[in-house]
Amino acid sequence: MQIKFDYYDLLRAAELLLKQRLNKDIDLDKLSPHDYPSIEYKERVFVYEKHKNGKEIKDEHGFRKVDWDKSEYVTKHIEFNDSSDITFYVGE
Repeated sequence: MQIKFDYYDLLRAAELLLKQRLNKDIDLDKLSPHDYPSIEYKERVFVYEKHKNGKEIKDEHGFRKVDWDKSEYVTKHIEFNDSSDITFYVGE
C-alpha cells in the first residue's frame, strides 16, 4: 500500500505537532510565505579502490570495488516545496 503526503499535509501535521509539544498555535504559511522548508539529508560518496598506476580495481564480476574506509557521508539539502510529496510504502 502506498501512503502519500503532499506539502500542505506536512505543513498541517507540523502545526499540529507544534501545538501538541509547545502548546502554541503557529501558522507556518504566514511565518515565511516565500521560503520553503529545507530538508537536510546525508548521502554517501563512494571512493573506489585503485592500483598504483591509477586504474580502478574490479572484482571477479567486473564491478568497481568500493573503498569503504575512504568513502564518507556528505550533507546535502533540498527544498521541500508545494510540488513535493513524501511517499511511504507499507506492506499489507
